[in-house]
Amino acid sequence: MNFGVIGHPIGHSLSPIMHASNFEALERDDQYIALDIPPQNFNHIKDIISEKELDGFNITIPHKESIIPYLDEVSTSAQHIGAVNTVVIQDGKWIGYNTDGIGFVNGLINKYGSIKDKKILVLGAGGASKGIVSEMMKFTDSKITVANRSLNRFDNWQLAIDAKDLNAIKPILNQFDIIINTTPVGMNETESELIIPVEHINKNALVCDIIYIPEKTPFLQACEQEGLSIYNGLDMFVYQGAESFKIWTKQEANINTMRNKVQEELKRR
Repeated sequence: MNFGVIGHPIGHSLSPIMHASNFEALERDDQYIALDIPPQNFNHIKDIISEKELDGFNITIPHKESIIPYLDEVSTSAQHIGAVNTVVIQDGKWIGYNTDGIGFVNGLINKYGSIKDKKILVLGAGGASKGIVSEMMKFTDSKITVANRSLNRFDNWQLAIDAKDLNAIKPILNQFDIIINTTPVGMNETESELIIPVEHINKNALVCDIIYIPEKTPFLQACEQEGLSIYNGLDMFVYQGAESFKIWTKQEANINTMRNKVQEELKRR
């Protein structure tokens, strides 16, 4: 079978290496390619995918929303999130899914255990945030708090969350067991601004960032310096890829092989 990832730019993507390692481990004769499609050429997406004879593909920035009008069906969760990162082609039909949320949650629970009774704060209200929150709600009894700079970002959310202005959560940071940053703030190595005052976070909390390049964002570095446990987005990347593979093939992926390959490649860069 033939698969791929589309985005722009796409040269940095580790998806081809990760999926190729999984195919080899499972003794599958599959191919996975990266396709750089600039936004101005996106209207040719049907022809491009047809020419490459793909059976399914991933979508990354900036096309996760742009792909939706080209799909024949969209899963309920992807509709709620408003973004698609996985497409399977069945009998000529394009069916879209979003595996980012389940990727993050599967990785988190696999590493740290149940989140059933945890008080959770998510920073940011974009597509990644919504995907993660909608999936986490299946595994926790607590109402999830989501904080953003502007509350109007929550206008199209149909999830039972506790929406907060970012400034309003600063005095209550010590109440949360898990804090997840889905914003780009604090990602840039030259950016000194941090989205929250990390010194106010509960010392027993786990602080997460969905970024995995760099391995430790300035936000996670600052949290680590405060003695906090940190968790980056590597597992999210691996597990979302494994979930995509399962959608395409109905087969479980070799998670350990995929993670090891990505870690090996990151050390090389």
